[in-house]
Order: sequence, then structure tokens, then C-alpha cells
Amino acid sequence: MNKLVLLCLMFLCMSCAFAQVSSQPNQLTKAQVIQKVCRGSEITSGPEFDIFHRAFAKLAPVIQQDPHVVYMALADNNDINAWATNFDMTHSMICVPVAMVHFMGDAEGELAFIIAHEIGHTVDDVCKTESGRLAVANSRGSLGALFGSLVGGSQGAVSASKVSQQRGCEARADEIGFGIFTKAGYSPYAAAGAFGRLEMYMGDTSTGIFARLNALGSDHPMTPDRIKHMRTLLINFASQSAGGVQ
Repeated sequence: MNKLVLLCLMFLCMSCAFAQVSSQPNQLTKAQVIQKVCRGSEITSGPEFDIFHRAFAKLAPVIQQDPHVVYMALADNNDINAWATNFDMTHSMICVPVAMVHFMGDAEGELAFIIAHEIGHTVDDVCKTESGRLAVANSRGSLGALFGSLVGGSQGAVSASKVSQQRGCEARADEIGFGIFTKAGYSPYAAAGAFGRLEMYMGDTSTGIFARLNALGSDHPMTPDRIKHMRTLLINFASQSAGGVQ
């Protein structure tokens, strides 16, 4: 099936789900949904779209049997970021600002990992429920929650727990996305390259005590920690690949 036709079919299903969470479901057009969720109009042609679509086209076959319906939108937005919005357990939208495509330049693999990471959020049903997110946080342990309780009492602990939940889900999205990404045939080292590029851009390179204290309120793991996690994924991937060759 032509990928553009597939995207249109996916939007029809996704728009039904969005209508359930919208206060004015009958008044939202496709363009308005994308503007609302992606904070910019959709880009559907041009060199940036070609790069974006090429990466998605390689990832799509890996998830085409998955029951989740995900609509990908390239948005006219200047944020160097990407995000996923889950409308319900099955229907989601991924927004990739055109600025992220510019930032990645000709590194298609690095852009593809960013997209794969967001796909990880859309197919991870555990992190779509409060009980699932709590279980993820509990399995990780949380120094931040302990520090939050010492500083802010019960409210501080609750806030820190939510941060721990989100960080745990980010790590899960990295792992799920890495699996999708490598199955699509991309080099696993391009995933590490994406983190390295973002680390240089954000200046998020320190791992000392002050850096960790400053990062307590962030809902994403520190980039050096994500790179460390990525190294573990790379080692496991290399081990499994070697085992397959044998």
C-alpha cells in the first residue's frame, strides 16, 4: 500500500480518537488537529518532507502489524525537539518540527532514531496508564523522590515521583525505539550519534553532583545517562548479532 494512502487511512482512525478528548470534536479539521497538537501547520512537500518521509518509510514496515495507529506529522515549528501525543491506548500523533530535520542535516539515521523513540512512546501501553507509570518508577527506584521528600515533604515526593515515572518511560521509549530502529536496518551507532548531537547542542555534558541536583526537576534523564543506557543497548545488540551469525 502506498505510504501516503496509509497515512491518510491512519488519520481517519486517529481523528476519531481525538474527537473523544476534544471539547469541540465536530469543529476540528485535520489541519486544526495538527496545529493544536504540533503547534504548527503540517508540511507535506519539499526537501525537508522528503527526508522526513524517507526515514518514516524505512521504519513503517517494522510496525505495520502493530495494532497501534500512529499519524506522523512534519510541523512548521522552530523547536529542536519531537513529541508524541497519545489520544487513547491505540491512537497517537507524532510531531516532528521542521527545525529538527534542519538540525539533523543529512544524518537520516539520527533523525530516524528520534522518530523511532517517539514511536516507542506510542506503542508502550504500560506508560499510558497511571498504574503502569508508577510500576515503572518503582522498578527504577528514585533518589529524586527521596530528595524531594526531604526538601518539599509529601508534595515534593509526589512531584519527584512523577518526574521519576516520566524518566522511566523515556528510557523505555529509548529501548523500544532502538529495537524498531535497528530492525529497520539503521546502524545502531546512529542512535548514539543522535544523542551526541543533542548533547553538544544543549551543553548537557556534566554528570557531577551539581549537574544532577540541577536536573532533578527535569522529566527526561540527563543526556549522559541516556548515552550510558544507549551503550548498554549497543553492547546487547552486538552480542545478539554475534550470536545470530554463529
